[in-house]
Amino acid sequence: MILKNSKLFIMVLVLISTTLFIVLVLGVYIVRLKNNNTSELLNTADNFTETNALVQSIRIAQRSASEDIESFNNFVLSEDKLVPLIESIEEVGRKFGLETDITSVKGTEEELVEPHIISIAVETKGSWVSVMSFLHAIESLPNRVMINESSFYKEDDDWNSIIILSLYSFD
Repeated sequence: MILKNSKLFIMVLVLISTTLFIVLVLGVYIVRLKNNNTSELLNTADNFTETNALVQSIRIAQRSASEDIESFNNFVLSEDKLVPLIESIEEVGRKFGLETDITSVKGTEEELVEPHIISIAVETKGSWVSVMSFLHAIESLPNRVMINESSFYKEDDDWNSIIILSLYSFD
């Protein structure tokens, strides 16, 4: 009888041990599965945070770049800005008390050459101080201006000047 009871007892113990072992293995498997899911969620959250930071930095860069591009476009001379530039040159000459005439405006003939070079001939008549102030104002234009030729001569009490400018135009 002891043997019968001990066999039954051992079988029950083996069955309980096997069940506990299976539960333990399943528990470890579930914990690892949840750990992997947690790691994936953490990686996704990190990527999302990184992406948000990159998006914010790109937006900031776009805002500052748009301001830079706008100011750059204001400095670049294009065909639509040529007439206002000529008018402003004449207006500056008048502000200095000069008789100012734009006698010619010529562009490069070649269509394929970039940038186009525009030559502007300006004639002024007035006092020496006004002529020199006007020349300084031309040098201070926001566009790249090259003074190719300038000549001054005195006629009666007034100083006359002929200034030939070259400007780069980008279309």
